[in-house]
Amino acid sequence: MFWQQLVNGAMLGITYALVALSFNLVVGALDKLNFALGETSMVGAMAAVVLTDAHSLPFFVGLLVAMAVGSAVSLLSYVLCFHLVDHRYFTAPILSSLGLGLVLSSSITRIWGSDHRRVPPVAKGVRIELGPVDITGAQLVIVGIAGVLALGMYLFLERTVWGTAIRGVSDDATTAALLGVPVQKIIILTFALAGVLAGCAGLLSGLSFHTVSPFDGFLTTLIALMIIVVGGVGSISGGVLAALLIGVVQILSVAYLSATQRDLIVYVMVGVVVLVRPQGLLGRNAGVMERV
Repeated sequence: MFWQQLVNGAMLGITYALVALSFNLVVGALDKLNFALGETSMVGAMAAVVLTDAHSLPFFVGLLVAMAVGSAVSLLSYVLCFHLVDHRYFTAPILSSLGLGLVLSSSITRIWGSDHRRVPPVAKGVRIELGPVDITGAQLVIVGIAGVLALGMYLFLERTVWGTAIRGVSDDATTAALLGVPVQKIIILTFALAGVLAGCAGLLSGLSFHTVSPFDGFLTTLIALMIIVVGGVGSISGGVLAALLIGVVQILSVAYLSATQRDLIVYVMVGVVVLVRPQGLLGRNAGVMERV
């Protein structure tokens, strides 16, 4: 029982890690949080499920739709909430992205209704038994897709010119601009990649829970915020570690305590991390107080 729940928690944490990585990309590019990323994830997932249901398309086609829609919505959030707002006010992007999230959630509810949408099952006949652990085909798909995306993102950031430029802008945008890096294009690319990760995470999370809902966005944003606080703002490895930790804690809380105490335990854990190590588990000390 324990090992099965541990695996289930790790599977849930993997989907959380993609959203946290999406948040950290935006934080690195602008040093600001995009509070509409949760709704971006939700819109991508809802669009994929609606389209695959309407035309009986394979799951992987829906995955491409989720990533494309997520990227488009993320770019829209950049234009409306970051590019066009007055940069003299630090809270302007925060409030704008929060407002955009509400607009997206309300719009999806009006267009497709407020009911939960069932995610089509994947690899139904596949099941692997490893002692006390039973791994389903859907879980294998989740791990495979998330692993490929994470590895691809790592190789892109570490081994390509554009990835190096993204890391340069993340470290110091002013110096990067003086060295000839097209900062504006890099920020746009970062938001597009963040949307791809968010859309994929939304659909994979729906596959894990079997449904998606127009109201998933706020919860996704809240979980992602807790992950980057625990892991460290801007730390990709810390975000992955915190996502796995929170996913395991949630599943174990439901299995051994109760579903009503699940979120409370996670909130307590986040509070302890903020008090004991405000920079996060793998975060840097620089700018900790301002970020917290």
